[in-house]
Amino acid sequence: MAHNKKSEASQKADEIENTLREGASDVAKTVDKKLNNTNENVDSAAKRAEEEINKLKAELTNLRRRAGPKIQKAENFLCSPAAINFYKGLAFKKYACSSSRY
Repeated sequence: MAHNKKSEASQKADEIENTLREGASDVAKTVDKKLNNTNENVDSAAKRAEEEINKLKAELTNLRRRAGPKIQKAENFLCSPAAINFYKGLAFKKYACSSSRY
């Protein structure tokens, strides 16, 4: 009878051990799946970010290309003799008006 109880206890312990191993194996599989999904999500996000960066670089290049002539035109205008004479006139008026106050 005592041997039978030991045998039952040993069998029960084996069942519990097997259940724990199966549970641990299931948890390990779930963790592996989650890690794989996380890696895929990170890769996907990195790919989207890289695509967005390339898109923004292309937009910037396009804007620079389109703005170049306008910037050059503005520089030419602001540095023209007429503009320089205008600036000199403003400076002279400001100086003449401020010196007459004293």
